Amino acid sequence: MLNWLLIKERKFSIRIPVPKKITTPKPSAASISFDLSVPANGLEPILGAAYLMMDRAFVSLDGDRAKKIAVTLTPKAGATAARLKELSAAFTAELATQKVRWAIAKNNQPIREYISEQAVLLANGRIPPASAAAPEPASEQLNDEQRAEIEKLIAEVEDEIKSMNASKSVPDPKNIKASWEEKQEAKLKGGKS
Repeated sequence: MLNWLLIKERKFSIRIPVPKKITTPKPSAASISFDLSVPANGLEPILGAAYLMMDRAFVSLDGDRAKKIAVTLTPKAGATAARLKELSAAFTAELATQKVRWAIAKNNQPIREYISEQAVLLANGRIPPASAAAPEPASEQLNDEQRAEIEKLIAEVEDEIKSMNASKSVPDPKNIKASWEEKQEAKLKGGKS
């Protein structure tokens, strides 16, 4: 028979089946234990790392959720000294990964809330879609003086590019380095492209 654990968060609740009696392995010489500071590491990363280790080892957590948690890892297969050291290193790596994931999640929380809010509002028909909400700004019209200045700058850049290409003394028998415009001019003249 299973009991149910009721987890209540801000606006929702979840029922999770929990067995009446949970058996966890007792710490022994075939396990490794260490203490982790909750304020330094965070509770969520510690729990996440413990969860990710469950396929390789039995994980037992004990202690105060606000101060310090004792983690005990008991390998599921072959408890050798090398295996225990490997489990400890794997837990440390998973803990570091979980710290980064939770830091990113906390930093992105306002963005996720905004996107969720906008999706709900859009689904309820309270805001228009983004494409209809903001009309595109009218493009600025250039006056004759500005157009002349732009054409002058383009001509200067083209002259500079041609002078740079002319100064290079590397032979190009197949005209590979020629620009598209030069190749088109050569085609019109009947030359080789």
